[in-house]
Amino acid sequence: MAPIPPMTRRRALASLLALAPLAACAELSRPNLSWAPPPGLMPPGTDPGRTAIALLVQDLQGANTGLSGQPARVARAAALLEWLAVDLMANPRWAPVPRDARVGIGLARDEMRGALGADPLAASPRLAAALASAHRALLAGNRAAAASALLEALFPRGGEATLGRLSDPGPLPQGEIASAALAERVRLLDETNGWAADFDTPIPAERGGRGSLPFGI
Repeated sequence: MAPIPPMTRRRALASLLALAPLAACAELSRPNLSWAPPPGLMPPGTDPGRTAIALLVQDLQGANTGLSGQPARVARAAALLEWLAVDLMANPRWAPVPRDARVGIGLARDEMRGALGADPLAASPRLAAALASAHRALLAGNRAAAASALLEALFPRGGEATLGRLSDPGPLPQGEIASAALAERVRLLDETNGWAADFDTPIPAERGGRGSLPFGI
């Protein structure tokens, strides 16, 4: 067999290197579409977006130093992060929220995926559903069902190892900071009527606005 010329080998290697990230790029460039959160994560009949934010702040309080021995709590937080990270970017209702606050939740989701050993390119709906199932099983005291819900296709280390990570995920500083920051942004929008579409309506100064403005400004 004739040897492959060096230039041909270099070109072949360059082609492989160029193609390697394409699969990841294709995965990451899929359109994010909002969907209903999995059942069992929040009380029925509540606003899922606002409730998810409130629960995240609650579940991730103290996460900067680690949440040990509370796998059901961490599973719910992880599922909510998967859902909310997509909803914040895809649902027009969140457009008034500053982009950095919305992006921060996406970074918190990625941090949580790394802590749990989840597939970094897995689809959020599948991960959210699996984590929600594990959360419900853990609340019911059924560890075997929780492990079965954490499929190896989503959690390559397997269900038992992932349960171990849920029990001791290590520090999650981005999660604690991002959830608190998002809740604060939503609170400010509430207080200043920042959700209103009618921007010609002046916001009173006592509510954080500038009040009526002189003509021409």
